[in-house]
Amino acid sequence: MHCQLRVKKAIDSVEGVRKADVNLQTKQAVVEYEEGKANPEKIKAAIREAGYEPL
Repeated sequence: MHCQLRVKKAIDSVEGVRKADVNLQTKQAVVEYEEGKANPEKIKAAIREAGYEPL
């Protein structure tokens, strides 16, 4: 659960992210974000900075 919260926190820290739901059991994250402010590459970079490798 701790890892899941760290990944969610990392995604939520990206400017423009409105909502993030992370499930490490299914290895999926559903992210709602504002185009022009956030994008998949920025989100993946935040996950990497938190010490995890996005799939």
